[in-house]
Amino acid sequence: MSVSAVFALLAASLAILAGGAKAEMQVIFEPALVKQLKDNGTKTVTVWANESFSFVSVFAASTHPDVAEVSLESLNFELVNGNHSKYKANFTVSGKFVGYTDVILKTFKEGTNVLVDESPALFVSVIRASDGSDAVFIGTISVMMFFMYINFGCALNMPLVLKNLKKPIGITIGLVSQFVFMPVMSFFIARYVFYDNPALQLGLFFIGSSPGGAASNMWTLVLGGNLDLSVTMTAVSTFASFLTIPFWVFTLGRLIFENANIAVPYKEIAFTALSLFIPLLIGIFIQYKLPKVTTFLNKVLKPFAAICLIFIIFATCYNVFLFKFVTWKLLFGASSNPILGYIFGAGLARIFRQSGPDILAISIETGIQNGAIAMILLKVALEPPESDISAVVIVTIFVATQLPLAILLAFFKIRDCVRAKKKINIDLNETEIPLKQPVPEFKQ
Repeated sequence: MSVSAVFALLAASLAILAGGAKAEMQVIFEPALVKQLKDNGTKTVTVWANESFSFVSVFAASTHPDVAEVSLESLNFELVNGNHSKYKANFTVSGKFVGYTDVILKTFKEGTNVLVDESPALFVSVIRASDGSDAVFIGTISVMMFFMYINFGCALNMPLVLKNLKKPIGITIGLVSQFVFMPVMSFFIARYVFYDNPALQLGLFFIGSSPGGAASNMWTLVLGGNLDLSVTMTAVSTFASFLTIPFWVFTLGRLIFENANIAVPYKEIAFTALSLFIPLLIGIFIQYKLPKVTTFLNKVLKPFAAICLIFIIFATCYNVFLFKFVTWKLLFGASSNPILGYIFGAGLARIFRQSGPDILAISIETGIQNGAIAMILLKVALEPPESDISAVVIVTIFVATQLPLAILLAFFKIRDCVRAKKKINIDLNETEIPLKQPVPEFKQ
């Protein structure tokens, strides 16, 4: 060994001792990462090194063995074609469940459990073995949403929308709440709550950037809010979303995509937004030019919407295994999204001195997003496993959105019953009960 090599080795040893850190194994994985390994599949990985590791034992370990397992036997590095500077070994990765994991090589002193050093991580992602159900789901829900938006265009009461636009304060409050507060709020919640899972970040951010859903109109009616204002805000937000969704995805959303090393799907998102905007215009055209067709479509709108909802629920139950991702963090993030939306919308409307029914309509419209649009965008824009994992957020938020409103409805019903009972008691107390009249005496 040359003098320079001795000094280099001595310097490296001193640097390690001074830093108190273990040396990192100098290896190269082939392939450099394992993407979209099926949950019932295997992949052989070759490890290249410049040494044989003959005085230590080398094992591969998965940071999440529930996602992917690795072969347990010790790696045996062999010379490559008699080249004394190249060694290689193989190990097998087996997919178990949808998600991500890292595979790390660890070296131990021969015959002991004393860790010597570790290798850089090999990234592994696992997807479901395709049975064609995803393609059926995306195709079916896309066709349903196409006809749903045609029906929505036919049912849109344009005179009512134009009337409400003449007094735009309530609509403006709703749009600011929905398309400024909600996307920004969902972005920060996603980044800080799901800091280690970009797929969940994208799920929360996409639904936070979506327009109001039709369910907001139903809840506004049931809770006694301003239904006309609610319907108008739903219509205006639907039109506005074709611009606001791409804007937020290409600005704040880009940060999440970059952090996840996923290319921003510009074309897919723009195409999806356009594909929903066109049927809406078709529906408005039919409303003005084909009144008989409009009457028929208005009759089937509610049953068709119910069918769409049942289909989405069925598809979710089919993928029930994904609920393994439901943790306290997901429940917290999913619950915070609608609740903060309700509070902010109501608070902003109250600051601008809106009436009680208007405050209720704005609050509900802010907190309820169109989960179907978010679901389609995620399925089209992302590849598995990101598309599957992010969908769990949509379903969890759907449940979390209804619960506060159901509690509020129960509160209103109990309050109304108590008030009605008090009113009856007051009326009874104020009612004068005539005294019994004496029976007149008749002389004989």
